[in-house]
Amino acid sequence: RTVMSSDNSPPISVERAGVASARVLEGLHAAAFYRPGDETWSERAFSDVLNSVGSFCLIATLEGTEGAEPCGFSACRVLAQEAELLSLGVVPSVRRTGVAGLLIEQSIARCRQIGARDLFLEVADDNPGAQRLYRGLGFEQVGIRQNYYHRLNNEHVDARTMRLVLD
Repeated sequence: RTVMSSDNSPPISVERAGVASARVLEGLHAAAFYRPGDETWSERAFSDVLNSVGSFCLIATLEGTEGAEPCGFSACRVLAQEAELLSLGVVPSVRRTGVAGLLIEQSIARCRQIGARDLFLEVADDNPGAQRLYRGLGFEQVGIRQNYYHRLNNEHVDARTMRLVLD
């Protein structure tokens, strides 16, 4: 369990999710990717990740006066020495507070523990905020996947493939 807090904000804790958290993860994904037409992950998709060897999910929780409230997640898969950040999301009300960065840092640490030497991800071409975040953490663009994301009205958006060297 890792806790982060600035002087003005309530503490955020990050913990590894168990299989019983698949429904919470589904809700977080839907809240984080709220634009009409965006693809969201089902409870089954998260269960599949959580049941796969070398895969894990983390949940960030906001510790408030009315109890703990899940506010973000990451999902990763590690195969041999390569890891992939499959998905990352933060609910809109706590964006730009460091939650995504904390989730990525904890994901990186876990991927290193498992033995990964590189961490890959795809980020939508129309998401410059996430691209800045990843570059700020040391990720570099290594490719483009054309028409990777499907949006409303049959719109397709390219994905930038990024890599972070872990060793």
